[in-house]
Amino acid sequence: MNEDAQNQAMENPSYRRDPLAVDGDGRVLAPAGHAAAELHSHTRHSDGTRTVEDNFALGRARGLAVVATTDHDMIDAALHGAKVAAERGIETVVGQEITTRRQHHIVGLYLREAVPIFKSVPETVARIRDQGGLAIVAHPFLPYPGATSADRIRRWLDETSFDGIELDCQYLSAGRRERLLEFYSHHADPLGAAVGGTDAHFGDVGRVVTVFPGSTATDLRRALESRTTTAARTQVAYEHPSIRDRLQNQQRSLLYLPYYRLRALLTGRYR
Repeated sequence: MNEDAQNQAMENPSYRRDPLAVDGDGRVLAPAGHAAAELHSHTRHSDGTRTVEDNFALGRARGLAVVATTDHDMIDAALHGAKVAAERGIETVVGQEITTRRQHHIVGLYLREAVPIFKSVPETVARIRDQGGLAIVAHPFLPYPGATSADRIRRWLDETSFDGIELDCQYLSAGRRERLLEFYSHHADPLGAAVGGTDAHFGDVGRVVTVFPGSTATDLRRALESRTTTAARTQVAYEHPSIRDRLQNQQRSLLYLPYYRLRALLTGRYR
């Protein structure tokens, strides 16, 4: 679609340094023959502030081909999204951001059912793959709970491999991203595909995307498996979260989700 964008994608197969431009309607301009996917978004079911339908509407308006729903430790909204995505004119992937035993996060994509929480990272990866899913390292190198460091990932790679790693999200600083890209260049084979995901909680889907050849969720999976994806930021415009949105996010994150996880551990029910 855009010759410069296409050349950039070819020069930087893992990460595009120049953000993808948008057209006059605010739609992401992907390289010719490619589309953009949001692979890390949350809804009100966990600690997001939008419904899955809201995220789909925003994704379509911003020119995304696929929006994955990856709520914390639950997939009800993602399963519902799989039923209504076609009505919203967009494709989707059922996902989950899974809390592991030491509070790190792994994103499972192409899931059929919830993955149990508080397992070791190798077991979490195995549980994802047992149901035909793909295991993605979530937001590494962030200085926040749930993220992880280079040393920790190296230890994981002694026991398992991954299907992808998020090389960028909206919270990653430029310096940390450069260190992550350097780390990825030395460990790309066991880390898998290059992934970009916004970690959207506030109607900000599409700020960081995964660019892939094709236009469907099936094409996306094929690209992840063949490692022909590119992580990229975009020039998507969005409204900054209100105080009410931030309070809702904190209430769900600090109060509801700990209760939900305890209940899930005691009952085995992830709903």
